[in-house]
Amino acid sequence: MNKKIGKKIKCTSTKITRVVDNLDSIKKLDNISGTNGFIIVFIYKSKEDVYQKDIEREFGITRSTASNIISLMEKKNLIIREKVDSDARLKKLILTETAKNYCEDVIKDLDRFENNLTENISDEEIDIFLNVLNKIENNLRKDW
Repeated sequence: MNKKIGKKIKCTSTKITRVVDNLDSIKKLDNISGTNGFIIVFIYKSKEDVYQKDIEREFGITRSTASNIISLMEKKNLIIREKVDSDARLKKLILTETAKNYCEDVIKDLDRFENNLTENISDEEIDIFLNVLNKIENNLRKDW
């Protein structure tokens, strides 16, 4: 049974990326991506210190991808890495004033985006969909 679920997810993901990258609040910050916006909001809303490992876990990305994204975000003056006294290997991620100034706008745009994304879909359907996506994600963890 070949339903081409992977292809549909990939196409949908590409469309989501395109829309998020073109949100007004994202475009206001020169040369940032929607992914940068999601990371900024994640750090902004976090109640605890955020480290690279948290970004990897939250966004399902590899260590090298997270490191590259964080390095680019540093160059764009969106975040800084600050040493932690308790462990010299750890560096917490802190938003710059530039990023903080745009957080509320990014949050509003992302919330509006999420509302549009789920328009005409019941809470029950969303729960089922998320459950299916979690199962697919777990299937991807299996050895090939």
